[in-house]
Amino acid sequence: GFSPGGLANCTADTKDILEGSAGFWYKFYNGPKGRLQMGLQYSYVTKTAWVGTGGKVPIPPDSNPSAIENMFFTSFRYYLP
Repeated sequence: GFSPGGLANCTADTKDILEGSAGFWYKFYNGPKGRLQMGLQYSYVTKTAWVGTGGKVPIPPDSNPSAIENMFFTSFRYYLP
């Protein structure tokens, strides 16, 4: 089973995850010799963990541990006819 631990065994359990993504494809060539295209995508992810409890130092309520990740992806494709 799962038993939550104290601060010494902090597991940084996930509280919230938020992700947004946008991208596009651009076709350079589309003809009898196949198709050539390029794609670009941006993704934004944030993760917030629960604040630990039982510590000797009080933690302000707005100081949840968190992480932010900005990602860019590219793709170059050639489709055979």
